[in-house]
Amino acid sequence: MYLERKAQLLVVLGLALVFEGGESRNHEVFVAYGSVAVLPCVDEPSVLSRPTAVYWSRIVDNVRKSVWRREKSGLEFRPVTDPSRAYCPYPNFGKGDYSLHITGMTDKDGGKYVCEVEGNTRMVKNIMLRVIKVSFSPAIAVEGSVMEVTCRISPEPELGRQQVRMNLNGKSTSKKILYNVSQRDAGNWTCQVSYKGVSGEATASLQVNGIITPQNDSSVVYAAVGTSVSLPCVFTEGPIPNSVTWARTSKTKPSSLLLPSSFNQSLGSSVSLPSWERSSWIKSVEYGDEGIYTCSGMMEGLNGVRIKVQRRMQLVVTQVQSSSASSSYGPVTLTCHLSDSSGITYYEWLRVTYGVNNTQTVTFVKKSKDLRIQKVTEKDIGEWVCRYYGMQGVLGNITYQLHMTGALMGERESMSGKNVAMVMGLGFLFLVIFLILLQMYRNYRRKKMILLYPAMETIVHQAATEQERREKCKAKINEACGGETKSESV
Repeated sequence: MYLERKAQLLVVLGLALVFEGGESRNHEVFVAYGSVAVLPCVDEPSVLSRPTAVYWSRIVDNVRKSVWRREKSGLEFRPVTDPSRAYCPYPNFGKGDYSLHITGMTDKDGGKYVCEVEGNTRMVKNIMLRVIKVSFSPAIAVEGSVMEVTCRISPEPELGRQQVRMNLNGKSTSKKILYNVSQRDAGNWTCQVSYKGVSGEATASLQVNGIITPQNDSSVVYAAVGTSVSLPCVFTEGPIPNSVTWARTSKTKPSSLLLPSSFNQSLGSSVSLPSWERSSWIKSVEYGDEGIYTCSGMMEGLNGVRIKVQRRMQLVVTQVQSSSASSSYGPVTLTCHLSDSSGITYYEWLRVTYGVNNTQTVTFVKKSKDLRIQKVTEKDIGEWVCRYYGMQGVLGNITYQLHMTGALMGERESMSGKNVAMVMGLGFLFLVIFLILLQMYRNYRRKKMILLYPAMETIVHQAATEQERREKCKAKINEACGGETKSESV
């Protein structure tokens, strides 16, 4: 015991002798656990001429231990136990830099270091190295479990004089004990320390085993009637979750509902998916499929304890409803309808037209939930899109094909009536022309037949002339006619 105390006294006296006649500076250095520490030892101008030796040592329990040194001969010496971690990167100490670099910092590396440089004069600097480490207990976290976050500084500064702040993904937090771990707690935890005007920080990444997609129960999925939709449920990589199940409930009532007929617990892909991919899909969404869908599974936590993890997501079914007046010539109203519109801020209607080479043109029409078309015409037939927005921007689109409506049918019937009248008029005209041509043809045939018998033609002609003359005489009672009658009788 006496010899040990005497040795410690000699070390202290030796340090005092070293510091005497030389320049002594004290520095605080904070380094993150696992990183590279740089212990500064830089020659100020005109302090040293040409250095002859550099000594780096560490004080452990008042005992001085060599870390790295270079003798006057140029030989370097490093500890045999761990020779590769401590080094000076500048072989010739360019620009008077004698700083010591230590890789892979651990808790045990913290403490007091001494840099001595011998030349025409002697420079001595004391460096207090403090290692900052962020740790989690337990190291593996599972959703729903309890976990503690700690920030350890080795060696600890004086109590009450340091400032310690914790950040989670860049945002300040005061949580140290997490009683119900969730995916919101996953990410980068940073501990920031300030002491005597010097600051440092360390960061550790926390992964929470459970469901990473979606991250929380506030997820909403929008799907139009007749389309397919995927319901995501992706677990963290690692242990395979046991007995993953899906259930459906109403948003307003906790009672369970049947899953849709086209519901499938796989994505329907021929490509094999990883074990942690447990998403589902609905092949064809129908109105009435809305509700709260829950994906749940069992995961193994600390000491083999099984913990149930689950994620809820809401499915909102969308469609465009069309209504028209009782009259076939009345207006048409298109309404953008959602099974739950609580997250919608506004709607807008767009007109989609297609040109040459299937080029698409989108035109803004109106910012409203309803679109009223006073009188449907040919140009209104085609594709209409209702786009709906939320606080985060566009949430989805609903496409609607406007076909032959009652109003357009009335217009078509009116046009058809006009066409029928025109066709009938043309038909009557053709009939008259046909009858005239037929009569002309008959006259032609009769003349042709009479010319075959000239004598008969003369007799027939005379008989017809005589009959015509007699009829005129009877109609005209006058003297001329009577004279003709007398002479005719004589």
